Amino acid sequence: MRLLAAALLLLLLALCALRADGSKCKCSRKGPKIRYSDVKKLEMKPKSPHCEEKMVIITTKSMSRYRGQEHCLHPKLQSTKRFIKWYNAWNEKRRVYEE
Repeated sequence: MRLLAAALLLLLLALCALRADGSKCKCSRKGPKIRYSDVKKLEMKPKSPHCEEKMVIITTKSMSRYRGQEHCLHPKLQSTKRFIKWYNAWNEKRRVYEE
């Protein structure tokens, strides 16, 4: 009887972990205004079994006003698409000047 209860508890914990992992992919429709120069890293995470959309994760620099926070931008918003386009152009130009 104890073995059955332990197995059910383990199954319940596994389901809760899957649900919690799936909720990580939800990006807000409205995020903070972030400058290109404040971005430390831009990540594009692909679709996964727990998330129906790709994720755009921005990590800010520790010296910026957001102090190293991660922000998830909604990938379907026009502002996010524009931000990615201009960030990539700005980052490429910055690399050329550093070399």
